[in-house]
Amino acid sequence: MKVVHFLAAAAVVLVTAVTPRLSTAGDFIAYEGKDAVQEGAGGAKKTIDGIDFWTDGAPPRTFKLIGYIQDTRRKSGLFGMARMAGLEGSIAKTAKKNGGDAVILVDATTETIGTFGQSNQTGSANISAYGNTAHVQNSGRVQTSTAAVNDQHSRYAVVKYLPEEQSEILATPVLQQPNVVQNEPAQ
Repeated sequence: MKVVHFLAAAAVVLVTAVTPRLSTAGDFIAYEGKDAVQEGAGGAKKTIDGIDFWTDGAPPRTFKLIGYIQDTRRKSGLFGMARMAGLEGSIAKTAKKNGGDAVILVDATTETIGTFGQSNQTGSANISAYGNTAHVQNSGRVQTSTAAVNDQHSRYAVVKYLPEEQSEILATPVLQQPNVVQNEPAQ
C-alpha cells in the first residue's frame, strides 16, 4: 500500500513539474505598416465566439492587419488535451479584446520537448524442498510505457474588417504587390 501512495505522490510532483501554467492566449503584438490594409481571396472559415477563424486562406474582402497573437501551450496528456480544447476560445477572446473581427492562422507547429515513461515489474518465486531435492519455480512480468511531451506553437494574424466603401481605395491584394508605372514627363 505504501508503494501505491508513493507512486501517486510521485505522479503529482511530476505533473506539477512538467506542466506549465494554465494557458491563455499569448500576448497580442500590434502591427504597423504600409501593407496593413489587404484583401484576401477566400478560404476555409469557421466562427468561434463571434470571431472568424481563417485556417486556409484569408477573408475575401478588405481588412486591416492590426497585430499578431503568439500562443504556446502543452499539448500532451489530459491537461494538454484540456488546454488545446480551449485554444480557439482564448484566441477569440484576445482578438476581441484588441479590436479584431477575425484571425488568420499563420503558423502552427508541434515541438517534442521530451518523453515521459514508466515501468512496472512484478515477480514471484516458489521454492519447495523435499529431502535432498529442491524445486524452484519463478515467473516475472515487465510492463513499460513511454509518451512524448509536446508543446503546440500557434501564430494568428488579427484583422479588422473594413467597410466596403474603403475597399477599393485602400486594398492591396495579399498575394500581389501593386505594379508601379512611372510616366515620362510630356515634352
